[in-house]
Amino acid sequence: MKSRFLLPHQLKLVGWILFIAGIIFMFFAFLGNAEPELFTVKTFAIAAITFDLGNTPHNTYFTFIENNLMDEMVELLLIIGGLLVAFSKNKEEDEFISKLRLESLLWATYINYGILIFSILFIYNISFFYVLVANMFTILLLFIIRFNWVLFKSAKFDKDEK
Repeated sequence: MKSRFLLPHQLKLVGWILFIAGIIFMFFAFLGNAEPELFTVKTFAIAAITFDLGNTPHNTYFTFIENNLMDEMVELLLIIGGLLVAFSKNKEEDEFISKLRLESLLWATYINYGILIFSILFIYNISFFYVLVANMFTILLLFIIRFNWVLFKSAKFDKDEK
């Protein structure tokens, strides 16, 4: 079966490497509050909120700011790695796997938006912002987990039948 929108199978390994690196860096960066000076650089910002000495916020647009890019690096590793893992072809891509892909994506979308609806109703202030940040990754993570789990179970089931 011809899959027009899937990436080549060889990118799956690259995706796993990037995705796992993103998870490892995420634990160091967000759970340990680590922002190595190596990642602090002047960068172009379309929009940013900066603070003066009196801690007064100022909106700035289309300017250069000093920013630690650790969180951006983690987010890009997770998103790019997750996309490569999720949407690279399997070695044998057939109609069953296409159906499994579609069902897993639908399932992940329902769960992801269920979490978001729950969060809108019960989580507020800066905590809600953290949920939104996490919500960027949950749809990919849920899809990868469910697709691989169902694929594993179906392969095990096929092996047991033989």
